[in-house]
Amino acid sequence: MKNLSMFIGKIRPQIFLALSILGVVAVLGIREGLTEIAVGCIAGIIALAKDVLQSDSNGNGGDEG
Repeated sequence: MKNLSMFIGKIRPQIFLALSILGVVAVLGIREGLTEIAVGCIAGIIALAKDVLQSDSNGNGGDEG
């Protein structure tokens, strides 16, 4: 239970919002046949997730910017 509360404490709303918007734009791009837009959004999601994981593994919580 302690691990869950630590995880919830690390959730950053701006990252969640960015992932949500990129996901919505990617889905719209796929539905409309705009593959370049969809691929760009998916690459953005992957890059953002990688940065979040890297900052969490460093233990600084992403305060570097």
